[in-house]
Amino acid sequence: MKGNGASAGWVLVTGASAGIGRELAAAFAARAHDLILTARNEEALAALARDLVARHAVKAKTMPADLSLPGAAEAMAEALAEAGVAIEILVNNAGVTFEGDFARISLADHLRLSQVNIVALTSLSRLLLPPMIARGHGRILNVASIAGFMPVPRLAAYAASKAYVLSLTEGLSEELRGTGVTATALCPGLTDTAMVRSSELGKPIPATMIKSPKEVAEAGCAACLAGETVCVPGLANLAITTGAPLLPRSVVRAIGGAMTGGGWDWIASALRAGGFSRDRSAR
Repeated sequence: MKGNGASAGWVLVTGASAGIGRELAAAFAARAHDLILTARNEEALAALARDLVARHAVKAKTMPADLSLPGAAEAMAEALAEAGVAIEILVNNAGVTFEGDFARISLADHLRLSQVNIVALTSLSRLLLPPMIARGHGRILNVASIAGFMPVPRLAAYAASKAYVLSLTEGLSEELRGTGVTATALCPGLTDTAMVRSSELGKPIPATMIKSPKEVAEAGCAACLAGETVCVPGLANLAITTGAPLLPRSVVRAIGGAMTGGGWDWIASALRAGGFSRDRSAR
């Protein structure tokens, strides 16, 4: 871990080097929170830390780590404890995805996805939650996805992992009532990140359905600090996630198939016809 001194009330952001994670770090820094930044890219983390310190006069430490490695989360928690750093807000943002037919994606990639998206998130939450409960205050912000509300062919394992994140967060939210600690699931739709830009499945997506990482992060940060349980940025995304539980499972599967089969224009047209053309952040 790199940085000077220790501080109470730190925010730990995983996957902080780019995309939504980077913007989440900036959103918390803008609200005067000190930061522990972690990701694999040490150089990008150091540059982000310098920028946030200069712009917001906060403290920022870097903790390069690869959460796809078993035991990485435990090592992070141990290092924080040894440094005397109490995490006030845990932001589990790190995540990976592999697109394509389930049977064609290597077993190693499936296991890596599970390790980052599920195991590391669960480990950090379990290790850092008890001190929050003991102090009587704290926040956990888990980055899920609207994919967690439905099965998505060709992103089957990714969608399943986000369904786990969403369910875990909602369960924790109920368990934590009255403790002073809250759990929030941030469920963005398509976001203008490197993950989406490099995706073959993302190419037919209408630009009107893609939000910026900053928009998503601002909504998630505000929801986390307010203690909200589920945050779905964007009215179109909210319409999809609200409607999914009310539909027959066969229809929900068909919607998931349309999303990865180039049916985004059809979905966008249906939303416009239903009066959901005006986009805004909804929580």
